[in-house]
Order: sequence, then structure tokens, then C-alpha cells
Amino acid sequence: ITSAFLTLVVSYAIINEEGNLENEKLAQYAILWLCYKLNYQTKNRISNLNDFHNKYIKDFEKYFVRNPNLGAYNSYKGIIDKKQNSMPIDINVLSKLYEALKPLCKLYTECNEKKQDCKKCLEEANNFAVKYNDLNNDSNHIEDSLYSKILSTLLNDYGGFKKKCGDDQSKKFPSLPQITPQKSSAHTCGETAIQFSDVETSNSSIASKLIPVLSIFVAVPIFLGVAYKYSLFGFGKRSQKRYLRENIKK
Repeated sequence: ITSAFLTLVVSYAIINEEGNLENEKLAQYAILWLCYKLNYQTKNRISNLNDFHNKYIKDFEKYFVRNPNLGAYNSYKGIIDKKQNSMPIDINVLSKLYEALKPLCKLYTECNEKKQDCKKCLEEANNFAVKYNDLNNDSNHIEDSLYSKILSTLLNDYGGFKKKCGDDQSKKFPSLPQITPQKSSAHTCGETAIQFSDVETSNSSIASKLIPVLSIFVAVPIFLGVAYKYSLFGFGKRSQKRYLRENIKK
């Protein structure tokens, strides 16, 4: 799990040839994937992301400190650093958001220009709408929280996909309300309020590159091929492949 996460946020340049992927968005979605995987891990279970970072990721920084493509990792690290002296990031809470990312990934990968299955697209759009509405009304949806920020990113990427499809197709997709977070208070579930800069609605061309890459990590064999080709730590090819296999199983 650690190796897969670091490959995504450190070696993201493999999928960012034009330099137009948003580091903050990549960090957010990578965190969702990480929290989802950790939430279902029974061995050495950790309940908050801060503890996982300090135990399994922090010591790896020395291996890629000279990597020029640290924009996404720095965005992730910025989120962690802001939370170190406050309430921790609850893995269980953020993993809920991954349930909305999954149908969104399917929309971008299964409903593209080359493969337009209208029935399947509508099904996944409805799945996303159900998940989004549940998350929007969740008690953990606090104003200015990381949860709220990522939910807004998911909604923007859904809107970007609808624009990409055109009027004839997208008019069949459900329309969704804007996010309605609860007012922040001294006691939030798993995290305190955190300020973010305003970000314009996501460009569909950016999301169409980022989201399919995240879906790669559902398939471990595909990931191993990517991680093996684009080594993070400079290990020998054979030892790197073995290292990645062992860590993904953890």
C-alpha cells in the first residue's frame, strides 16, 4: 500500500506529460485511495492518516528528496502538516468519499469517445449521484474541512464529465445540488476546520487524465508493471519488483 501510494504522488510525471494536472487534486484522490485501502486492512490497523504517515511514509522521504516531480507529494504533505497539531484525519471518514470516486472513475474510463455505452454511463452517473447525495448530507461534512473540499472536487469532476459528453447525452444524467456543509464547530468528527484556496471548476481534460490513472490501482498486476518501470527509490529492478509486491500485500 505504501509503495503504491508513493508511486502515485511522487512519480505522477508519468501521466503528466503536458504539466497540466492539478497537484492538489491528485493528492486528494490519492489520499482517498489510501484511506480506502487502510480502512479495510485488518492487520496493524491504524485509525488516522497522521499516524500512518509518521510510521510508514515519513522515513521514505530521504529516498526521493531530489526527485523534481514532488508537487503532488508536497500538496499531500501540506495537508498532513496542517493536521499534525490538531485532531487527526480519520481514515474511516475519508474512506467514505472513495465510494463516490469509484463510479466517477468508471464514467471517465468506460464512457469515453471510443466506448459510449449510454445505458452503462447512465447507470454509473446514477450511482455517483446516490453516493454524492449521501456524502453531502453526512454529519462529517463540515464547512472548510478536507472532507468538504474533496467532495467539492468530486462534484466538479462530475460536472466536467457532463460537459464533455455534450447536451444530448448529459441531459439524461442526474443534476446534483451544490455542497451543503454544516457550520464548523469545536467538535468535528475526525478533523478540525482547515482553509483552502478557491479553485475554479475542474477542467474535464485534466480529470480525464487523472481519474483513469487512479483506476489503475484497482488492478495490482497493472500497478506492478507501472511501478516496476518507473522506479521510485533507485533499487535494482529485480529487488524493486519484489519490494513492491511485498508492500502491496501488507
